[in-house]
Amino acid sequence: MCNSIWKTKSEFLNDDNVKLVGYQKYMGSYGGGYLLFKHNSKFCGTTIAVKSAFFSDGTTSTQRLKRIIKKESGR
Repeated sequence: MCNSIWKTKSEFLNDDNVKLVGYQKYMGSYGGGYLLFKHNSKFCGTTIAVKSAFFSDGTTSTQRLKRIIKKESGR
């Protein structure tokens, strides 16, 4: 793991070395799931799991996932 720090969600999502690689559904008390991102920098290759609710702005998990996938496909 590297020492990269992203101070905002926007900074994280706009990092060209961060790529969405998957989604893992979780049906526990939290519900929702995790978005899986790969950090492909020169000294890192870590996969990072982030609760999809972290990206919430009042939308459902499915809507968030679709929006993030759409953004990733437009890169």
